Amino acid sequence: MKKSIVRILIATLLLAAICFAKPAQAQASDCHSSQFKDKASIDLFIRKNPKSPKLPQAIFCLGEVSRKQFAKSKDKTTLKTALTAYEKVARKYSSSGLAAEALLLLGDLRRNGLHDEIAARAAYFEVIDRYPKSAAQAKKRLSPGKSESAKPELVISTPVAELPKKESSISAPAKNILIETPKAKVVPTLFSLKPEVQKPVISSEVINLKNPELSDAPPPGSGKELVLDETSPPKRPLIVIDPGHGGEDHGAKGIDGLLEKNVVLDISKELEQLLKDRLRAKTFLTRSTDIFIPLAERTKLANDRNADLFVSIHANASEYKTAQGIETYYLDNTNEKSSLKLADRENASLNFGPKQNSDLGFIFSDLIQNVKLDDSISLAHQLQNSLTQTLSRYYQGVNNLGVKKAPFHVLVGAHMPCVLAEISFIDHPLEGRRLGEERYQKLIAQSIYEGIRKFFIKREVK
Repeated sequence: MKKSIVRILIATLLLAAICFAKPAQAQASDCHSSQFKDKASIDLFIRKNPKSPKLPQAIFCLGEVSRKQFAKSKDKTTLKTALTAYEKVARKYSSSGLAAEALLLLGDLRRNGLHDEIAARAAYFEVIDRYPKSAAQAKKRLSPGKSESAKPELVISTPVAELPKKESSISAPAKNILIETPKAKVVPTLFSLKPEVQKPVISSEVINLKNPELSDAPPPGSGKELVLDETSPPKRPLIVIDPGHGGEDHGAKGIDGLLEKNVVLDISKELEQLLKDRLRAKTFLTRSTDIFIPLAERTKLANDRNADLFVSIHANASEYKTAQGIETYYLDNTNEKSSLKLADRENASLNFGPKQNSDLGFIFSDLIQNVKLDDSISLAHQLQNSLTQTLSRYYQGVNNLGVKKAPFHVLVGAHMPCVLAEISFIDHPLEGRRLGEERYQKLIAQSIYEGIRKFFIKREVK
């Protein structure tokens, strides 16, 4: 009798496991049902059942149908439909069993359809952050060798930001030589990224890296040998992030009372986490709370720590309330009226805290920054390109106002490449509301992170 009861219990548990395991996959298989078999039937269901519990499933299936059609036709309208459907499931129905799968497929389409590696990686990292059960699938996609279209993290002897073509030229003398067995392709990762997220990979040729500290050693038993003639310990880059204003200095005031000092602090904290987690960099925030730090003190904090980069983050404003767009600045004198007017507004922070001898500072800063000017300009272009390209993928009307120069006091005296990013206009009716959205802030942080990453890549391959 007892054995019979045990058998019944085991059979019940097995049946429950079959019924309830992998609900997202079970839901996804419903896309083959007659109700969701094609775009017309799905559109009809969505129109007639706007409050149905099956609505997330219907939208997901719309993405599936459109994705398969795009694979055959390469039609951009079909691609856009698929992207929109997957993103709607991921954003509006984030608690559904299909959200993680929708994000993964969204990343795949961004990579293989839009050829936008930055946006694809953002989707995969979001899966890792929000859906631990699907993290393994996202990590596989983040590994450069797993996807045909995955772009390498480092291009040898190619001094361009866009990482276009593979070059076979090898500079000498070699400091870091990787001897590769004939099979696998490998691309060295930057700053020893976590192996479970990205594995080191390089081309089948002998590789020369000017700085061996910026690549991972191949895993033991991989058939590759790493030969170093330098024994110095790995050095992580130190990046100082400067959230503008703070404390009694509110900065610009935007839509619905939004304050620049609060927005840029939130973005800076998000950026700091990205740099730590993905670039394995050391970071320092000039302020991590709502306090005022004098302008001269901000660059001093960076100099005292021998920082490698200084990035000051601000939100723009205009007296006409109609200006919009993104612009990035490096330190230099200019006669352009709009740049001078913006510098005057940002330099108004000099009115808070102790008085500074700004003229003397500019004289000495000019001597220092002449050495770092090229790097500052390069960093500004990387940030500007990344910000405008990424945000344009998700929002309309993102104006690229370009890279400019201006006499910002917060950049005076910096001993390292330094830039100031004006991320959007906080007082613009549209951009101001976007700046209050968590999603927009995270996209800005991801864009700045990607710009910094590309800056280091470009500098290493020169």
